[in-house]
Amino acid sequence: MYDCMIHEKLLHTDEIQGAVVSLKLQGFYHGEEGDLPSYSFFIMLGNQKIGTIALRLGFNDMTMIHGHIGYTIDEGYRGHGYSYYALGLILDLARKHGYRALIVTCDPLNLSSIKSVLKSGGRLIEERKSVPNNHIYYVLGIKELNCYEILL
Repeated sequence: MYDCMIHEKLLHTDEIQGAVVSLKLQGFYHGEEGDLPSYSFFIMLGNQKIGTIALRLGFNDMTMIHGHIGYTIDEGYRGHGYSYYALGLILDLARKHGYRALIVTCDPLNLSSIKSVLKSGGRLIEERKSVPNNHIYYVLGIKELNCYEILL
């Protein structure tokens, strides 16, 4: 259910235009040693980079920690709903890859991210999931994550 049909970069994905923000391809990574292939985009507001967003293609044992989508908005641009608009563009790309549902995870204390995920149709499926103590998130201080499902 959480896997896609196409695990390769699609044509015409170097730039994805939206009404508020656009996505500019930073790179496509084919995945090595158990990593999933993924897109990495800059989130652009006009000509200004305001964050990043990634879409991972496939499903593995780390998907419930990393999620299919990861994003961040630069500090000076937070609080304007830009992550919601970027999520909408990534969801469109995910549909083109054949996803029917996606996993998005976030820190349970990140209320802005939770708001964006819920507004994008996310449904909480696991609250305060423990992060393994050998994972980089744990080392960075993120010891729990909320897991959300977004049906496409």
